[in-house]
Amino acid sequence: MDTSGNPRRRASPPGHGPGILLVVLLATATAWPADARAAAQEDPSPAPLGGDAEREAFLLEGEVVKDEPAPRGITFPRFVTLRRGEYEHRAVVQTRDEYRSRFTTGSRTELDFRDSWRHNVAAYRLDRLLGQGLVPVAVVREYRRKPAAWSWFVDNLLMSDRERFEQEMPPAKPLAWICQRDVVRVFDQLIYNFDRTRENLLIDEHWQIWMIDHGRAFKFFADLRNEEELPARCEKHLLAGLRRLDRPVLEKTMEGLLEDRQIDGLLARRDTIVRIYDDAIAARGESAVLYEVPPRLVSTAERH
Repeated sequence: MDTSGNPRRRASPPGHGPGILLVVLLATATAWPADARAAAQEDPSPAPLGGDAEREAFLLEGEVVKDEPAPRGITFPRFVTLRRGEYEHRAVVQTRDEYRSRFTTGSRTELDFRDSWRHNVAAYRLDRLLGQGLVPVAVVREYRRKPAAWSWFVDNLLMSDRERFEQEMPPAKPLAWICQRDVVRVFDQLIYNFDRTRENLLIDEHWQIWMIDHGRAFKFFADLRNEEELPARCEKHLLAGLRRLDRPVLEKTMEGLLEDRQIDGLLARRDTIVRIYDDAIAARGESAVLYEVPPRLVSTAERH
């Protein structure tokens, strides 16, 4: 499990009532562990950096002033505080890099088992190629002489989706919430995410979702993990970003992060997703299939 957040306050649950919308929302919730949030309670950075490039430079060049284990995480992530000039901020560092062609635990066997720090950087870069901005900035930097992923702590973390789910808290803006969750569902099918849990979707104070922990994604399979998980509608810019993906761009962007066969699988799944939504548009019309996430929900992505 990745642990990546920078909590400043905890929201108290408002009153709630029954309803179909609430049931649907709660049925798909995920989250952030309370003890990890408590461990990062003090925020060392009063004025967060703005854009991706600034944050990447900070993660790459910042001086380590504090290093401690995360309260939870089977992959043993580290909470690291960095300083550059007078500015300080936290990062999550992961070094785990494991591959097995077949992995059996109990009665369950997983083929093409992967759990790698590389995938967290790959997910960030892919998210930006798609124009979404829902994955925290991540870079490749050595940690104790090992290559590692250094990921930006989420600013102004409000709660985890697990907390929202357990407290039966409806989202502040239900329609925007559903739209974001649908982007997550498409993204997870694209990367063949094997580990989207209640611990790795975070919610900031603007009710923007942040996707973290993609270590067990990016398998080489050409088929989608579960086509039924694709939502009936697709975010307009996400679909345009999917159409733009091509091998030369991916090979350059994912150099040192993904193998050729992982890129093969990614492109094959992209083709399937685009075909499904093209068929839906032909059958139901563009206005019934495509929607647009409000611009404020895309924090750093460049829209094409």
